[in-house]
Order: sequence, then structure tokens, then C-alpha cells
Amino acid sequence: MKIRMDARQRSIAKASVWTFTICLLIGIAVWRFDSLTRIAGETVSVLAPIIIGLVFAYLLSPLMNWIEKKIAFFTDKKKPHPRLKRVIAVTLTMLTVLAAVIGLVAAIVPELISSIKNLLVSLPDYLTSISNWINRRVAGLKDTQPQLYSALMSIWDSAQSSVNDFASQFEPKLDSIISGGGDFISVVTSSAVSIVTWLKNILIGMILTVYLLYNKERYLAQCRKMLYALLPEEKVHKFLRIGSHVSYTFMHFLSGKTVDSLIIGLLCFIGLTILNMPYAALISIIVGVTNIIPFFGPFIGAIPSGVLILLTDPRKVIPFAIFILILQQFDGNILGPKILGDSLGLPMFWILSAIVIGGGMFGFVGMVAFVPLFAAMYALFSDFLAEKLNKKGLPSEIDSYLTNEIHYAVKPDSDSGGTPEQPEENTESTGKDGAETPDSEQKEKEEQEVPEKNEDNS
Repeated sequence: MKIRMDARQRSIAKASVWTFTICLLIGIAVWRFDSLTRIAGETVSVLAPIIIGLVFAYLLSPLMNWIEKKIAFFTDKKKPHPRLKRVIAVTLTMLTVLAAVIGLVAAIVPELISSIKNLLVSLPDYLTSISNWINRRVAGLKDTQPQLYSALMSIWDSAQSSVNDFASQFEPKLDSIISGGGDFISVVTSSAVSIVTWLKNILIGMILTVYLLYNKERYLAQCRKMLYALLPEEKVHKFLRIGSHVSYTFMHFLSGKTVDSLIIGLLCFIGLTILNMPYAALISIIVGVTNIIPFFGPFIGAIPSGVLILLTDPRKVIPFAIFILILQQFDGNILGPKILGDSLGLPMFWILSAIVIGGGMFGFVGMVAFVPLFAAMYALFSDFLAEKLNKKGLPSEIDSYLTNEIHYAVKPDSDSGGTPEQPEENTESTGKDGAETPDSEQKEKEEQEVPEKNEDNS
């Protein structure tokens, strides 16, 4: 027997099937979470070169487009040469990135290693000072709370011994790395497999980046072709609009924030050098990298840097805090708005939520990536709500919903084009059986008196 269903029944059946499927998948994911995590990790490790190539191509595409526009003045004087222009642009893009990486490594790494080495050499003295301070503060517990005193001192002694062991083992290796000695070779050979795998993934990823940049329009066209073939046109249009909005928001934020953080790191290094602060290079790198994180970035970078200066030279902590405060105010009020503008348009609550969720799921990368992602989703959802409200004839401005005042939809066939649909009020007061009340009789008497007055006046 064939079952016939109308449109409403088919819609309910589809919703039921999708709900059951989603619940089943969630149940399987919870039941086999460890297995799924292992499979996902293996899949990511296999696809690592492709992922690296896609990420590099996406991040370097704006730079290649800018270079391509600049060299078009020389290559397209008589007639266009798209292939020649693209080859030169891709080559210059890869050389620029390679030169920037080599320059940063050559300028930062020696100073960074020197700062870390000085920190490791001075670490035992710092720990001794901290231990004396703790002993003075908790000495009173030795007589009143001997068990608590013993537990605290045991924890501190264990932590101190662990830090000293790490410093004593890492410092000779660091010296050997600086001088290029035998320990450097042993360090490399001990982790040869992971280093070779990492280098292989980077190399294959860069090769894929070149191919993706050279034929990016064709690859994007193939993706659009697949979407139009598999999905309805309306869904494809909506998907492309959402993807374009997310990509623009993410790229604009990431590129602007990267430039902003580079400038802040450089200014921090110059200021700390003028103030003769210890570990200027190390602190500048920490401040510059953490500045990429919105809102929490300055605190994440300044607090450990302040602790490091406190251990080295306590008298310079206050000047350092004042300098960082001035630098962050300059970044937040002058430099940041100049570079980024209002690229996010995201309330502070959602910025904090994005940082917390992204950091909890993916660490530092999640803190950086989830903020523009939330901004794009927030803008798209706002547009979706505005579209739904406009279809109902309701206002889309947030200020219209600050109170509990009832809003009425606009009549679609209204001639005035914007009058709200409100309950009609009876102009005449009638009784139960439709009989006119004394108010209506009084109104008729007044209407009869008006002509009589007009005749008298005439």
C-alpha cells in the first residue's frame, strides 16, 4: 500500500529524520569520543601538507594581489600579459615572505637566545630570593599550623628543584646551540624523525601554495561549479555571500592586527632599550605576539614580563608598568583605530566570549581566529534578523526594542506605506442592541443646531 503525504507531512517527516540522524551522530560521538579524537588526529597529520598549503595561500593572496596590481604598470603597457604578471607576482610574494622570515630570525633569535641564557644563569638566585621571601611570610605558620607549613614548603622545594634541574640541563644545550657544537647535532638527531616530518610538511605545503596562488581563480571556479551542481541556486548564493563576508572580516582583521602587533613590538623594543630594561628582546616579542589577542592580549603579555623584571630588578617594575600602559593606550586609541578601523563591529561581550571559547578549544590560535569569526557570524545573523523583521513590517533598529512597548506590523496593502496596524476604535458608542446611547443623541442635536445658527447669521 502506497503512503501519500501532503507538503506539511513531508516537511514533518524530513525534520524527524534529520533530528534522529543528528541525535544518533551526537550519541556515537560521545560514546566513541577517544576513538574519534584519535582518528581526527591521524587525519589531520596526513592532511597536514594540504592544510598548510591552503592556509599559506589564503594568507598570502592579498599580498600577491597587491604586487600584481603594482607590476601591471610595467607588464601591461601595450597589451595584457596575465600569465607573465601572475608568475612575477607569485615569485615576488614567496621571495618577500622568505626574506622576511630570514630577517626576523637573524635579528631576533640571537638576542632571544642571549636573553634566555641570562635568565637561566640568574634563575637560581631568583629562586633563592623567592624562597627567602616565602620563608619570612609563612614563618608564623611553623608553630601554629605545622602541617600546613610543612606542606607548603614541600611544594615549594619540589618546584624549586624541578626548575633548577631544567635550567642545569637546558643551559649547556643552549650554549652548544649558540656555538654550533656537538650537542646541537645530538639535539637534532634525537628528534630527527619529527624534524624531518615537519620540514617535509612545510616544503610540500609551500609547493602547494605556489600552485594555489598561480591558479587560484580556476580552483575557486571549480568549487563554485561543484556547489551549483550539488545544491539549489538559492542555497549556493547564500553560502557564497556568507563565505565572502567571513573571509573579508577575517582577512581584514588578521592583516591589520598583524601589522599593528609588529609596530607595537618594535616600539616596545625601542622603549625598553632606551629605559635600559632587562630582557628587552624577549619582553618585546612577548608583548608583540600577545597583542594580536584583542582585549586580553596586553594583560597576557604585560603580566609575565612584569614578573620577569621584578625578579631581575624590582626598581624598574613601576617604570615598565607605566611604559606598557602608555604604549597600550597609544595602540588602543590611535594606532589600532587607524589600522583596523571598526573592522569588527562586535560588542565587547561577544569579543570576550569568542576569546574564552576559542582559547578553551584551540589555545592561542583559537583566541585569534574566533574573534573575527564571531564578528562575521554576528553581522550575518543581524542581517538575517533584519530581513525577517522587514518582511513582517517591524522595525529592525535595536532602539525600538528597549522597552516592552508592543509593536504592530505594517499592513502590506496600506496606502500610507508605513502606518502601523492598530486596533480600530469605534467612533460611535452603541448599546447592547445597537441602540444609540445618549452621547450619540446629543451629537445629533448639535448637528441640527449648526444649520439654524448659520441661518441666523445670514
